[in-house]
Amino acid sequence: MNKKLIILPLFMIALAAACTKEPLKIGFSVGDFSSDRWSQEPQIFQDEATSLGAEVLFEYAYGDANQQVEQVKKLIASGIQVLIIFPTNAENWAATVDEAHKAGITVIAYDRMLTNADVDYYFSFFNDEVGRQQAEYALNKCPKGNYIILGGPTSDNNSLLLMKGQKEVLKPGVDKGDITVVLEKHLATWNSIDAYNEMQLFLENNKKIKIDAILAANDELAGGTIMALEMVMDNIDMVITGQDASVGGCQNIINGKQSMTVYKSIRNLAKEAAQTSVKLAKGEKITNAVNSVSNGSKDIPAVLLKTVPVDRNNLRETVIADGFLKEDQLNFNP
Repeated sequence: MNKKLIILPLFMIALAAACTKEPLKIGFSVGDFSSDRWSQEPQIFQDEATSLGAEVLFEYAYGDANQQVEQVKKLIASGIQVLIIFPTNAENWAATVDEAHKAGITVIAYDRMLTNADVDYYFSFFNDEVGRQQAEYALNKCPKGNYIILGGPTSDNNSLLLMKGQKEVLKPGVDKGDITVVLEKHLATWNSIDAYNEMQLFLENNKKIKIDAILAANDELAGGTIMALEMVMDNIDMVITGQDASVGGCQNIINGKQSMTVYKSIRNLAKEAAQTSVKLAKGEKITNAVNSVSNGSKDIPAVLLKTVPVDRNNLRETVIADGFLKEDQLNFNP
């Protein structure tokens, strides 16, 4: 028999198998736009995943928790192999995650944990370390005095971890009596208006208390705090922390109103998550989930990235050098 006649059918079979192979599809559910990082992050993820041969399906809930669940169910039915969820609300995901697993889909919690759900992996930063970095910076500048701690919502597990890290660092000073926490509160959202309202109320009711440091969990809360302070004082002479290296936060640092922020490289996080998601979609084993974080019901294998404290002294060498912000987005000569 002619060898060419044998080889041709085999080639056609291989070609047909390749053509019918299930395409790599990743679903990404974005719950809200709580910081301006989300103007960049989905695109970074998509570019990386696409370069590796995967299609990414996005759904945006714009802060509507019920809508996000419905959107995730739509993604589950769309033929994806991996589902990534950045939740509006961290709770009430157990049934939806189970539904994804029944469809053979790997579930990743992105930046915010899904609590008490059978999540497969978690991608984020060392969030308790963010809180420690904020508190350490404040203590270095102000080792004694009255402190305010303003956290994000308790529905976001990161907010709990942040405050945990802050309080661990402050505890020795509190125990010695060097530090007095005059206000400690988790706010309803990460938005500046909540911080503004809380600080305005505190200032009205505590006119005789001198505030030496405010540990605001992120730049939005720091910004709202600064607005409230500017209503009653000409010069803000205290330590104010933040997180996210937002345009507003960095400009406040340049202007001398905010002391520092904590920079998280979303570019590295998005790329790492995209690369890992493609491997999981292919059925390959991954080796980068070397940490673990409890979500209330189990320890979730986690990929956690380091964070960097940023003030006016290293803003150009970190946030701008990384390309996270461009220099022309900020006014260095206010």
